Amino acid sequence: MGRTTPSRESRPAGHDVAPVGALVTGVHLRSVVAGVRGLGRAGVPVVALGPSWHAAGLRSRYVGTPAIGPDAVAAPSGFAARVAELSAAHGPVVVYPGQEAAIDALIDGRAGASVRLAYGSEDGLIVIRDKGQLPDLAAAAGLRTPATLTLATAGELRASPPAVPCVFKPVRPGGSLRSTALLTSPDATAALLAGLPPDEPLLVQERVHGPLRALALVVDRDGRVEARFEQIARRTFPVQAGISSEAVSVVPDDRLTARAADMLGRAGFSGLAQLQFVESSSGPRLIDVNPRFYGSLPLALAAGVNLPAAWHAVATGRVWSQPREYRVGVTFRWLESDLVAAAKGDVRVRVLLRRVPAPRVGAVWARDDPLPAVVLGTETAVRRLGKLARHLSHHG
Repeated sequence: MGRTTPSRESRPAGHDVAPVGALVTGVHLRSVVAGVRGLGRAGVPVVALGPSWHAAGLRSRYVGTPAIGPDAVAAPSGFAARVAELSAAHGPVVVYPGQEAAIDALIDGRAGASVRLAYGSEDGLIVIRDKGQLPDLAAAAGLRTPATLTLATAGELRASPPAVPCVFKPVRPGGSLRSTALLTSPDATAALLAGLPPDEPLLVQERVHGPLRALALVVDRDGRVEARFEQIARRTFPVQAGISSEAVSVVPDDRLTARAADMLGRAGFSGLAQLQFVESSSGPRLIDVNPRFYGSLPLALAAGVNLPAAWHAVATGRVWSQPREYRVGVTFRWLESDLVAAAKGDVRVRVLLRRVPAPRVGAVWARDDPLPAVVLGTETAVRRLGKLARHLSHHG
């Protein structure tokens, strides 16, 4: 079963406190399905919002009230109005945005005063999502980030491209560049910049080598760590600059935890934050902060740390106590990413055939809640078959 390390468990501050539910958006995403499961297993009443009745999370046994509404990406104003409507109808609830676009829609003032976000302050949320501020914020707390090469617009970078290899990051969510991009050739740099608006701000950093390390923290309004979980990636997807496709739970680094909590406290942030580091030869380098349910969250749940429940306790002002331990050595595997990587030649076939050591958990499947996995698996199969059919039709 592996070694163990301390975590915490939740309980109400008093038996006479009325339950506060959770309104979770973006339940068509596998990361959000994991969040719904964590909340539901802790007895939190869940209202789940998806863009259609086909959303996998709406089939979860832990959803008390399923609902559909406009997509946060395609129709942010309609999405925000729907969240406000559901908050008023099923309140009191705390809202957990499942996507960056959902956070943007809800903090842009479109949702109204009835919406209660699961963060201590919107200002703190805005600060930690701004990659342009992250290097200085991290340095003040004793954390290192990759060296910043430049902070410029796409138009400025077209006129004076940086040397490669380098990493491009969107300064703030919501731009045309949706995720981090590793550039290894001048042609790739030119192609990426050609597809971006000339006024889009970009952060350009050095490329840092090493395994991906992730530290998930739930911090309260006073900056105290109420729950933590740490993992190391054995493989990522995409392979060069991606998220965990195989990872293992590890003993948390107390010094790293203290510095990360200090950084979040300086930003005025409260809630769940997953901090991603590259474990370089000179120590961990902070590369991103994610204030949402994240893709490898099932690993924390399987190891014994219910981060969604801890987050809900903090968001509703309840006590998070009863120290307990989480399992070290639990393995997470995202099989779909391995299949795609193998098809592209990025992962050898023997990796697909290798059995992940126990104890282990998958990205989607849960024995106590199987239907969302069936829905997501069917969607994936249909999507892949569709791509194959188009490919064969094009080359036939």
